[in-house]
Amino acid sequence: MSVSYPGSARAARRMSWFLLFIIGVALTVTLYFVKTHAQSAKRDVRDLSRAIAAEEAAIRVLRAELAYLESPARLSDLNKEYLKLTPVLPAQERKAKDIETMFLLIEGAEK
Repeated sequence: MSVSYPGSARAARRMSWFLLFIIGVALTVTLYFVKTHAQSAKRDVRDLSRAIAAEEAAIRVLRAELAYLESPARLSDLNKEYLKLTPVLPAQERKAKDIETMFLLIEGAEK
């Protein structure tokens, strides 16, 4: 024997519709926050990509400047103009034992 209440089925239906409405609102709010977060992340990625491109351009400029500053022709011209250095000849090279014989240590020079 079951007892049926005519108002209980109606109340259960109302409660289920209310729960579905609450779930729908929660999902809508969650979707809004996820979409907002995704848009800000996309904006951050775009900004970082621009910054990386700017840094890479600056690196290319610096490499070009370094190549110019280290160019052998430029360094040779600067040497001729300011330093007037000549290449070291093999006869000018010395070993450690040769230096000892060329520059004699004087005993008592420490005093």
